[in-house]
Amino acid sequence: MTKDSLLMRRATFSDMPAIANIISSSAEWYRPFVSSEDMKEHRVDEKWQKLNFPRRDFWIGELSTKQAVGTVSLQYFERAAYLGYLYLDTNHTGKGYGKLLLEHAKALARENGMRHLVLLAHPKAHWAISAYTKYGFSCIEKDKEKILAWNNSSLKPYYEDGFHLYQYNLE
Repeated sequence: MTKDSLLMRRATFSDMPAIANIISSSAEWYRPFVSSEDMKEHRVDEKWQKLNFPRRDFWIGELSTKQAVGTVSLQYFERAAYLGYLYLDTNHTGKGYGKLLLEHAKALARENGMRHLVLLAHPKAHWAISAYTKYGFSCIEKDKEKILAWNNSSLKPYYEDGFHLYQYNLE
C-alpha cells in the first residue's frame, strides 16, 4: 500500500476506540521520560475518549481497506492551530503517513485562517522531533513558564512536564 492511499476523514465518537489504540500503540516509547501522571495522555482509555472528543477536532487517516493508521487533532487558539494528537500506529511508521497527516492539518488550519501550527513535543521523543523538524517545525520555546503563558495560557491544560513548544509558519 502506498502512502498516497491514505484517506482522511473527520472522526466520529465511534472512531475514538481506534484513535485510542493508535495513540496507545506508542505509549511505551514515552514511559522512560514522561512522568507517570502524564502517561495518561499516551496510554489513553475510555475516560480520555469521552473527555477529549468534544474538545478537539479529530481526524482519522485510513487505508483504502478502512484500516486506521493515524490520527491528528486540532484546536484553534486565536491565529494558531494546536496539534494535540498527531500519532501513527507503530505498525505504520516510516511510510510517509505522518507527512500526509501534517499536510491535512496544514490545509485545515489554512481554511480556518490560522497563521501557525503549534505542538508540544518532548526533546527525548527523537522520532517525533526528527519528523517535525524535517517537515519545517522549529522549537520556539523550552521554558515551562513561557510555554504555559503562551497565547494567553492556551496550552496550560495540555502541557506535559519537560515538553517544548514547536511552531510551523503557514504564511
